[in-house]
Amino acid sequence: MNLTEAPPHLPYPKLPFRDAVGLAYSTYFSHFIDALRASWLWLIVVGVFTGFANWRLWSWRGAFVAEVKPIPPFRMQQPTEMAVLLNLDNILMLFAGVSIAVAWHRLMILNEQPNVSGSNVVTKNLWRYVVAAIALFLIMLLPVIAVMLPIFYLLLPVPSGQNPTPAGLLPSYLLVLVVYAVGMAVALRLTLLLPAQAVGDTGLTIRQTWNRTSGNIWRLFWGIIACTVPPLLLMEIVSLIMIGTPNPARFADEDFATQMTVTSIIFVICYLLILPIGIGFLSHAYLHFFPSDTEPER
Repeated sequence: MNLTEAPPHLPYPKLPFRDAVGLAYSTYFSHFIDALRASWLWLIVVGVFTGFANWRLWSWRGAFVAEVKPIPPFRMQQPTEMAVLLNLDNILMLFAGVSIAVAWHRLMILNEQPNVSGSNVVTKNLWRYVVAAIALFLIMLLPVIAVMLPIFYLLLPVPSGQNPTPAGLLPSYLLVLVVYAVGMAVALRLTLLLPAQAVGDTGLTIRQTWNRTSGNIWRLFWGIIACTVPPLLLMEIVSLIMIGTPNPARFADEDFATQMTVTSIIFVICYLLILPIGIGFLSHAYLHFFPSDTEPER
């Protein structure tokens, strides 16, 4: 599955964009049974929990609208129990995605067949993967927070009750966008730490990753987009064809709650099923930049 036969030397070869994207799709379809083997348990668990959470949510919203008055759903104040349930659902879906991602990385890089779905939750590789993912997320988030906090402080209403002049709003927003873009670029350069953690390549350093991916930000960015956005769009189209477009006029009807619940179940199942495509792109990029004979670590 390597994109290059020999280890790269300085200057490091650019990532062959089309080959990496093509391999991400071709290996996904050729190993689709392995994708099912790595995800079937998560599809059941997350699908059931998501269905339960969304049924409770939309049933409550429908009852609220029917008994009180029609108001936009996004303005309803959800009960604490509902908020906890939805947050647990999101955490479960993310954790399922990590488990599938680690199994797929090891298949693509080490040619290791996935074990029973969900069995890798007790492995060190998965938890190192989680730590690396959180670190990349913080790399994008913390600089934005560091910039936004003083901006919010400066934009607070003055003691007289008058709002500050909006003249500085646009530059402030642009500054936040620039900082976010820089943080995302840095995180993209370091994304190959994720497959490294999945296969037990703990010797790979941030500096090595940064140096090897130099000049490849846009190739990594568009590669991830090419391997995630088209499947998601196709998934949305299929969902609309199968379920139809939700009609807000029937918001208080039980059929609407059923429709939204089924839509949410289809979405999470399809999301987890197509996730290996984007994960495969990172795996093939890792093999390009860091070809090695890493032994499987559990």
